[in-house]
Amino acid sequence: MKIRGIEPGPPGTHVFSKLNFPRLGLSIIMAVLKNHGHDVLIYCPDLAPIDWDDVESSDLVGISSTTSTITEAYANADRLHKKGIPVVMGGAHVTFMADEALGHADFVARGEGGERIMLELTKVINGQGSYDAIDGLSYKRNGKAFHNPMGKRTESLDDLPFPDLTLIHGYEKISSTPIMTSWGCPFNCNFCSVTAMFGKKYRFRSPENVIAELKQKKPTSVFFYDDNLAANKKRLKVLLKMIIDEGLTFRWSAQTRTDIVKDPELLNLMVRSGCWQVYLGLESVNQQTLDDYDKDQTVEDVKEAVKELNRRGIKTHGMFVVGSDNDPRSCVKDTVSFALKYGISTIMLNILTPLPGTDTYAERERSGRIMKPPRWEHFDAHHVVFEPKGMTPYELQREVIAGYVRFYAWRQVLKAILTMDKVKIILSLWGYSTVRSWRKDVANKDYVRRLRGWKRGTR
Repeated sequence: MKIRGIEPGPPGTHVFSKLNFPRLGLSIIMAVLKNHGHDVLIYCPDLAPIDWDDVESSDLVGISSTTSTITEAYANADRLHKKGIPVVMGGAHVTFMADEALGHADFVARGEGGERIMLELTKVINGQGSYDAIDGLSYKRNGKAFHNPMGKRTESLDDLPFPDLTLIHGYEKISSTPIMTSWGCPFNCNFCSVTAMFGKKYRFRSPENVIAELKQKKPTSVFFYDDNLAANKKRLKVLLKMIIDEGLTFRWSAQTRTDIVKDPELLNLMVRSGCWQVYLGLESVNQQTLDDYDKDQTVEDVKEAVKELNRRGIKTHGMFVVGSDNDPRSCVKDTVSFALKYGISTIMLNILTPLPGTDTYAERERSGRIMKPPRWEHFDAHHVVFEPKGMTPYELQREVIAGYVRFYAWRQVLKAILTMDKVKIILSLWGYSTVRSWRKDVANKDYVRRLRGWKRGTR
């Protein structure tokens, strides 16, 4: 079969607009289909335009998306539906909103295991088997939605093929090679959909399997996609020692928690193996808010982590979530002051976003605090989409914009220049440029203006 995949990009000006980081799901799925003889190709509009003549001559199209890209994903599915081309959608959003997705797509692949579902689906489409035998598949028959039982979670990640990035049209523009070494998370931050999608139990690829992928791809720069690369510190030490012993040389960054600084041996290995930046899930500088998020972390942990990482020359990207019910109006200002005081390299002031499948969504949906009807393209952590308790939606949006402008002000860029820190200069300029672009975006200006008159139960 001729099968095409689409990974819609985020709408408008977006913090990820400048990062060519494709998600890996389709690259794994299409690698499996290719190994079974299918003609496959993936389109990521952030890397290269979609060739619709090619897509519209396909036998099957798979669309993967997040909540913020689902509006574009549905538009793509509707276009293909009019052409009579079968469409299957996957990802966290459609996993929890399968009935909504079936209003646009023929099939929904729920949960993980998309590579198995797609492979079995191709066989059924070709007359072998039946749809009701495919675990994790949702579909319609005579206008009625059917949701098959969820499939078993992938037991061994080593059994999956390496994501084949060369199957992505325009893959040459990928700035840093994405590598995923684990799935799942034992923590349960109530605003995060990772545990709902992949479970609370970590599953790891073996260090040998990861090394094999690194040797195959020969990257000069790597971003480890794991939600927490250091979830199992003993395993990570083995992997980093192998990277060093094998003479693999590349710069890398990853998402981690603050607890990495409590292990000096791990930090030494991180530096020796090429770590230059970590993305820290700091979430808040308000202890009550950290407790509200079920973060299992203290403000003192944050201070200690940033101080120690700075001492070792590792850049820190602080990822905060503002807008908790325990956050006062000053939460953004307090967060920026904290980041500047303790020398966090770059920050993201993510606005708390109630994503389908999370406790945060369920609670705010019950209390009627989510904007109606939901404009999913705004569920991107850059737009306020619910009513906070400590301030109005407009006040939260305004404070976040002001916080970004303050942190990425010209004086911060000049400080980086004075220290002759080349990386800091580049990151500061990137932040300065991104913030200004977001503010100038006409759609964003209009959104902020409309928030002034927001009332519960309206958009």
